[in-house]
Amino acid sequence: MSISGQRRDGLIAWAHDALQDVRYALRGLRRSPGFALVAIVTLGLGIGANTAIFSVVNALLIAPLPYRDPAQLVFVWSDLSASGYPRAPLSGPELKDLRDRTTRFSGFGAIWATTAALTEDPDPEQLRIGLVTANFFPLLGVDPSVGRGFGPDDESPGASRPILLGYPLWQRRFGADSQIVGRAIEVNGQSAIVVGVMPEDFPLLMPPDANVPDDLQAWMPLGSDALTRGARGQKYLRVAGRMKAGVTVEQARDDISGVAATISREFAEYGPAGRAFTTVGLQADNVRQVRPMLIALFAGVVILLTIACINVANLLIARAASRRRETAVRMSLGAGPGRVMQQCLSEGLLLATLGAAAGLAVGYISLEALLGFRPESLDRLALARIDPTVLGFTLASTLVWGLLFSLAPAAEAFRTDLTVVLKQDGRRAGGGIHFRLRSALVVMQIALSVVLLVGAGLMARSFLAIQRVDPGFQSDQVLTFKVSPGGERYGSPEAFNTFGRSLQAQLAAIPGVTAVGTVSHAPYDNVPNWGGPYVTERGADESRAPFADNRAVSPGFFETVRARLVDGRFFGEGDDERAEPVVVVDDQLARRAWPGQSAVGKQIAADPFVTGHPTYWATVIGVVGHLRTRSLVEDLGDQVYFPVRQVVRTPLVVAVRTSGDPSALAEAVRRGVAALDPALPTYDLRPLADYVNGAGAAQRFATILAAGFAGVALLLASVGVYGVIAYGTARRHHEFGVRLALGARPGEITTLVLREGLLQLAVGLAAGVGGAALGARVIHNQLYGVTATDGTSYAVAVVTIGVVAIAAAWLPARRASTISPLTAMKAD
Repeated sequence: MSISGQRRDGLIAWAHDALQDVRYALRGLRRSPGFALVAIVTLGLGIGANTAIFSVVNALLIAPLPYRDPAQLVFVWSDLSASGYPRAPLSGPELKDLRDRTTRFSGFGAIWATTAALTEDPDPEQLRIGLVTANFFPLLGVDPSVGRGFGPDDESPGASRPILLGYPLWQRRFGADSQIVGRAIEVNGQSAIVVGVMPEDFPLLMPPDANVPDDLQAWMPLGSDALTRGARGQKYLRVAGRMKAGVTVEQARDDISGVAATISREFAEYGPAGRAFTTVGLQADNVRQVRPMLIALFAGVVILLTIACINVANLLIARAASRRRETAVRMSLGAGPGRVMQQCLSEGLLLATLGAAAGLAVGYISLEALLGFRPESLDRLALARIDPTVLGFTLASTLVWGLLFSLAPAAEAFRTDLTVVLKQDGRRAGGGIHFRLRSALVVMQIALSVVLLVGAGLMARSFLAIQRVDPGFQSDQVLTFKVSPGGERYGSPEAFNTFGRSLQAQLAAIPGVTAVGTVSHAPYDNVPNWGGPYVTERGADESRAPFADNRAVSPGFFETVRARLVDGRFFGEGDDERAEPVVVVDDQLARRAWPGQSAVGKQIAADPFVTGHPTYWATVIGVVGHLRTRSLVEDLGDQVYFPVRQVVRTPLVVAVRTSGDPSALAEAVRRGVAALDPALPTYDLRPLADYVNGAGAAQRFATILAAGFAGVALLLASVGVYGVIAYGTARRHHEFGVRLALGARPGEITTLVLREGLLQLAVGLAAGVGGAALGARVIHNQLYGVTATDGTSYAVAVVTIGVVAIAAAWLPARRASTISPLTAMKAD
């Protein structure tokens, strides 16, 4: 016979044996439905959790951005670290500098998020829109699905105002009518021509701290004058660039740094500090904030899957131990080690396959629950899908684990002493080696469970610490909403202020309302921040001036949110366009600018009109406690509050305090606004507490997931401890019977069995504490108010696992102490 024929016959024989082994494994599982169910459910839980979380990790960290050649896209920040603002937007002239002076880029585009009112019919609606350069979408490599995109002519000063609609707005508002292209609609009281509709699956993914919402509803051109007429200090553009083919991020960074050095020399307004830019890959910057949390969660599910597979390995070892005589007979009849290994692999891989099928079902359900439960701040989780990449990962990990936990019973089978096993009658076979291996696996389970419980404990204590944070204002019983009075009707300060006073009076007259005020920015909102430099001495170096968050507030706002007045007074109706400029500052700025002195009566120059120069001099009339309005856990910037009657800012965020449920005011508020101006839409009606809850939602979400992983791990570990101790006591029934017959007390038998369980527990806890200390470093950036070595979290984890493990060991120990000596002796 030829060599090729021999190989063919060998493959046929191998396939025949493999098919026979699979049939044998299936029969074995049918004969042991309890064993099969426990193993498949255990694997399903581990694989399902792994699949769901990996789908998120893949969508956000691994999969490329859904743009053309996404690796060529970068994001550019102004580096104002000297002023406490390391990631700032760029100005229009700076964007022009990048376009004109770089050599390694094919283009730069920019976006600025704002709002606009759709006022074309009796049902006005406020839209979240993006003002973009004409090349912004071509730069990303995205084309409209209907109509066309923006072109250079759309940026010309005399051009008609074009608008691109988002797909959801097109469907909801215009009935998905393709004839909308070319039609005029009314935006902010002026005509705008619809030129196209963006694709249904278009995601706008800018870095989260760029304050460009993912769910913009429409886009309009910025206009060419934004690049030429704006001041260099007017930093509002979020800038993306596309590198030329073959250019690395490091080379692009050098190119842009060269531009920064050049304009720093050419323009004296940058001062001695000059200008610096930060250039980063768009994908890396997109996930900068969520990467640590996702890595920690993925590490948690990997540990959970490991624990699940250890449990299955333990089950397979116990099953192999109960079939030692059968294995010995097969080997004595000529089955070699390879044949035994093949049988073990067939059973293990069959279980892994069934577990993977269950795991995919659990994964689909878990992912749907995950997406439904996600907080608003983690909306990008909606990109997660169980796609071919995720399926491939699940199948690969299943195959690896199937091979690994198949080796445990196979290795023990090779150590079988055929002579000894065949002489036994099967009722009292030795099992020392099996028991030691299973004990080692249980120690691993306990250790890994400690890691998960400590991580969950740290996350939970961190979340509780965040809940106790005082943001500087009281959000209970306050309803907020937004209105955007603008256009010709409210163009003058007098008209704007008349509307503001009338609005507050109208709302104050609603039964149950106790206070009303307005502010330019809702706390923790995703709209672009408003800030600028400030100085307290004339002639100070503006290039090194510290930055402050600017807010425009009306009389009554501080009282409505119950901010703490530290010194001076709040704004009154007399602080309007006819009065001298005044401001209120926070105590953080007051301590920095005038340490040990009263800030009231002092002069400060700020930049409320975003010129880049602090030239607006005003008198400080009051000091309030610092309000944490951009982060619950950080005191980010100093704060300057301008009276909205002097510094007009729109939209207005209206805060209404009530003596009852704030949500019950919604209809009365809408009627009140409509009574003043039926064409003025009210939007984003929500309790102020929703903003505060949203600020801690990501931490709460991660904490709940971590606690869920830890709970499943604890359950699996307790099952593992119980299984090993129960198996050990079952193998020693004869020994316990002899001891009891010779006078041993039941309590001594219980103690003897528990001692073995406690030894496993002690070793597992010690290893787990060490592993948790190392693992806690992964999540230390996610912690607040607690350190990675928090003793309480470790103690709670150790005690919890200790109690559960002892309870799991006590049950078989107690059963061993009740063995009848006569029955045990007869069983030998």
